[in-house]
Amino acid sequence: MVRGALPLSRRRLLGGAVALGFGGGLGAGPALAEMGAKTPAEAPRRVAVLDWGLAACCVALGCVPVGVPAPSWCTRYVGDPALPAGVIDVGLLFTPNFELLQELKPDAILITPGLEVMRGPLERVAPVFAVALDRPGAGVLERAGSETRRLAAFLGLEAAAEALTARAEAALEQAAHKLAPLADRPVCLVNILDQRHVNVFGASSLHHAVLNRLGLRNAWGGESAMGEFVAVGLERLAAVPDARLVNVALGGFGRLKAMAANPFWQALPFAREGRTHEIGSVLGSAGLPAVERLARLLTTALVPVEAGRG
Repeated sequence: MVRGALPLSRRRLLGGAVALGFGGGLGAGPALAEMGAKTPAEAPRRVAVLDWGLAACCVALGCVPVGVPAPSWCTRYVGDPALPAGVIDVGLLFTPNFELLQELKPDAILITPGLEVMRGPLERVAPVFAVALDRPGAGVLERAGSETRRLAAFLGLEAAAEALTARAEAALEQAAHKLAPLADRPVCLVNILDQRHVNVFGASSLHHAVLNRLGLRNAWGGESAMGEFVAVGLERLAAVPDARLVNVALGGFGRLKAMAANPFWQALPFAREGRTHEIGSVLGSAGLPAVERLARLLTTALVPVEAGRG
């Protein structure tokens, strides 16, 4: 029961390991020191999750949230794993419905660091646990793993975390093997915004880290943002003439086909020479499920076209 439209404009929303090292994860907030690993009997059974990527990671670990903001949009942006039917809509991203949260009586509420400002009010409903699966920057892949294990420990699902880690590692290894003929080929990962702008996934993103693990080279050498991507005009893509461009259709909004009528886009070398692809949505904040999904989608997109060309 979605209460209203998509909570934020798409531009604001999108702007707003394995060698999966599991050493020191990000520090927990001061109120979390006593909320460490749980035994199965102690672990929360009913959790409300106020972030889409975090919700996807919970599902991948075998913990289905009782409530998530705009569940249908969560599934649309995450792609896989999808939220099961019956997950309650608890309002909007960044502005949850506190009355509904109280009605759900969760054992715990899971948030990202971006929602720490709401910790006080949320703790009047249930204990709060913060997880940062998507902190962009150096070591983003390793943090996705360490934070997944920390989350799993809180949920009493350590074995599930080991299985998820193994799946992500296997997906990377298999993809790297299949993409070996394309080693060091330049790939530019973007998210087409409109007829004049794209988001480019930069060096701080999980997407960039996955490209590196697959033996591919991120063609974007321009500025990076504090987040996972930076918005640029189409003219900036002229700086990556040799790249194969992959549009990551965040939210399922595939826009590559629409660019066929854009003369400027068609004049760019990768478009003119047919070196463009579109893959499904991969939300970097989903951590290890996003790693596994991106490796699989890139393999499906790139191997059939490029492997035969050598």
